[in-house]
Amino acid sequence: MFSNRTTAQSKRQTPTSPAQRPARLRNVVAATLAGAMIAVVPTSASASSPSFACDPGFYQVIAGQLAELSPGDATYDTIGPDHSNYNAMGYRSADGYLYAVKSGNLIRISADGAIETVGSLGISGSYAGDFADDGLLHISRGGRDWHTVDVDTLTVTAVPELSSYTAVADVTNVHGKFYGVSTDGALYRYDLEALTITEVGEVSGLPVELHAYGAAWATAGGNLYVGRNTGEIYQITGYSTSSPQATQVGSAPATSSNDGASCALAPVMAGLNDVDGPEPETEPSTPESQEASDNYSENYDDISAGFVESEPEPEPEPEPEPEPVQEESSTNAYVQDAGIGQGAGCDPSPDEDRPQRDPLANLVSVDTPTVLFDSSFNGSSMSDFTLLSGNWNMESGAFRQLNTCGFDYTSLLNSHVVNNFRWEATFSAVSTVNHGGLVFNQSSTDTRSGAFLVDLAEDGTIVRWGHYDNAGYFQYAGSSAITAPAVGESVTLAVEVHGADIEIFYQGQKLADATTSSPGGMVGLVASGTEVAFEDATLTALPETREVAS
Repeated sequence: MFSNRTTAQSKRQTPTSPAQRPARLRNVVAATLAGAMIAVVPTSASASSPSFACDPGFYQVIAGQLAELSPGDATYDTIGPDHSNYNAMGYRSADGYLYAVKSGNLIRISADGAIETVGSLGISGSYAGDFADDGLLHISRGGRDWHTVDVDTLTVTAVPELSSYTAVADVTNVHGKFYGVSTDGALYRYDLEALTITEVGEVSGLPVELHAYGAAWATAGGNLYVGRNTGEIYQITGYSTSSPQATQVGSAPATSSNDGASCALAPVMAGLNDVDGPEPETEPSTPESQEASDNYSENYDDISAGFVESEPEPEPEPEPEPEPVQEESSTNAYVQDAGIGQGAGCDPSPDEDRPQRDPLANLVSVDTPTVLFDSSFNGSSMSDFTLLSGNWNMESGAFRQLNTCGFDYTSLLNSHVVNNFRWEATFSAVSTVNHGGLVFNQSSTDTRSGAFLVDLAEDGTIVRWGHYDNAGYFQYAGSSAITAPAVGESVTLAVEVHGADIEIFYQGQKLADATTSSPGGMVGLVASGTEVAFEDATLTALPETREVAS
């Protein structure tokens, strides 16, 4: 599952060991897709590292921690140590290892959870990936910047025909084609031979609220499964038709920055389900997948004895009525996307990279802590803020963001550019969950590139932080679990920043330290997918030199 949002903590700490048996080697068809090629020199990989057997199992990397889903008790079994974040992971049948992308490098993951850097890819930011029938690892940023990687030679090939943003956070290979579900619940098919992208259709049976489907898995018999970041595991049937259907077959802890992988030649694991039976929906694309499908059908009675009954389909929720677009006024303003988030109608943000960070000017410098802005929003004017996206209203002692169908609605305090400061706000959920937060180090109203975000996420159960890269895409950095505040319960979030160093506070208690490579800028308020009422906000400029306690 994709970043935009916590690291799940496994209730079971004993690593699984599906890889104590050697993996069955499988032949793959070698092919090279046309496109620009980047040749780099790989490093050698240790042959002594244990490999994964092609056994039933759904693997997931959760912000650097490899784990295997334990569907019987809806938890994860952790595998090996917790590393820094990696993504775009796939299982390679040819050698039984997982491969993924970490900070622009190709890494190989062993069955004990150890990682080994194979070499540099010369590209970064990929978070969706899997191996195709051509034996190559395919990676992208939600569809953008699609590349193939030969993990033996580290030849990287651009595939412009498939490089189109679809908001799909992970893909998996089902009988030679890739499938993934977008944030808004649409199924996409990627034909790797024809080099085409097809929006198959909206998947019925999925929740209507926007959320990432950050993990995708395939099993023998051409079965397709996806994991929603809120913890639900779905099987997608009818993926070869225009009417795909989701059935919940399991649960797991909620996750954020994560990705899934499985051996697509292995049958469905016990504790899940195969709701449409043993006959494959699509024809196997290789002799190996044909053999796996035949074996699955022949042994289905024994395998299905370990399945559990799927949860009944929820009643379909009515589509929300569109909010009428009003003219901007001093008390209520709907605004279109201006560099962050989505506009009043909640259409997807523009499918394009944001401009790079602008240079900073007129940085505030003080010798003693100086309050630059302090408001309880009682009788104040919204003119202090530049409204970049969303539906903002200021009345009755609160600055509210009222749209509920998108991410990163932002109001930017336009009067001060600061490098050393404390930015603090108190806010509450208006009707559902609290997804309010702070943005800072934003260089201008034209781009969010380089800005830093700290907010409540995952239904208000975590404080999450990260930055927007040079193209404006959010890069998760960390999170801390909290007790989700109730509707109307006020919470206070603050950051104290000295240049590149960031301290994060929640309810007056320090949660974490972070750093940024883009210090300085303007500050603002953010809400994602929920109505949030900001009750007060204070910006205090700090001296460049920190005071040392005696």
